[in-house]
Amino acid sequence: MKRIVSIFLISMIHIACASAVYSKGKPDKIIITGGGLAQPIEITDRETLIEFAPYIGQFIDWKKGIVADPPTQEQPFEVYFYMKWKERHSRYDQGDLKMIYSVRYLPGRDGAPGFVYLPGKDDDRYYNNVGTILREGDDGKWHYASPAWDALMKRLITASKPSI
Repeated sequence: MKRIVSIFLISMIHIACASAVYSKGKPDKIIITGGGLAQPIEITDRETLIEFAPYIGQFIDWKKGIVADPPTQEQPFEVYFYMKWKERHSRYDQGDLKMIYSVRYLPGRDGAPGFVYLPGKDDDRYYNNVGTILREGDDGKWHYASPAWDALMKRLITASKPSI
């Protein structure tokens, strides 16, 4: 009997851990819209997706803190993070791919660093974000983009523009 109970408990622990790990990884797809793009940018390349894992938050330069004077530049880019996650549902879902996170991005002007906005409580995307990871005190605010993520975003945006 002890053996059966032990096997049952170990199995339950594995199931619980697998569920937590399943929900914490790199996204399966990123979609970037807005910013004057002719069509959305869709990213499914596994290597590039590593740079978009929302749990790490590598898209923000956390050392610089919150942007005191939020940028006023028009046409921000909307960045949507998608993952296969059965339990999640939102109006942004795409079939089996569930939107798990989103940010707004503005490239900096004249080589200056870009900015990242985390949706606040007045934005319906906020509830998707906090269902994935809560960044209390940072949600609803502009932040400086990390240099690596800023460079990646600028590269992706530039590559999507048609050549003349």
